[in-house]
Parts: sequence; structure tokens; C-alpha cells
Amino acid sequence: MTGQEIFTMLFQFLLTGGLGIITYFLKRVIDEVDKNKSDISTIKTTYVPKTDFDEVKNEVTKVKENYLTKDDFYREQLKTEQKLDKIMDILMEMKGDR
Repeated sequence: MTGQEIFTMLFQFLLTGGLGIITYFLKRVIDEVDKNKSDISTIKTTYVPKTDFDEVKNEVTKVKENYLTKDDFYREQLKTEQKLDKIMDILMEMKGDR
């Protein structure tokens, strides 16, 4: 092999390797751009304007103000049951008196 042939083969090898590396990084950039486009379209479809968000936030605050806890519910149910028991006792006494 002559020096010219060696230089040509080395040049072809370097050129091919360089094109491969450029292609690899170009493919990575294109994939990243596609992913970003997909993410942007997702954001566009799920975007909530600030005014809507503030309205929901205010509604949640109102719900919290009027919220009845589980313990409060059970306490009120117990009071109702106790009143019903008293009414039943009174009715049973009335029935026994007759």
C-alpha cells in the first residue's frame, strides 16, 4: 500500500466516523425537539387559566368553611338517636299507663 492509499482509507474512515457522530447527535436533538413539541401540546390541552384556578380555589375555601367533619356528624347522629330513645321511652310509658 502506498502512502496515498493509506491517507485515502484514513480520510474515508474519519469522514465516515464523523458523519456517524454528527448523525447520532442530530438524531438526539430531533428526538428532543419532538418530545418538547409533544409536551407543549399536552400543556396546551391541560392548561388551566389563572382566573379559573382562582375561582376553584375560592370555592374550595367556601367548602372548607361549611365542612362538616366526620366526628361532628357522628356527634349529631348520637344526639338524634338519644332524642329518639327518649321519645320511645315516653311512648312506652304512655302505653304502659293505659
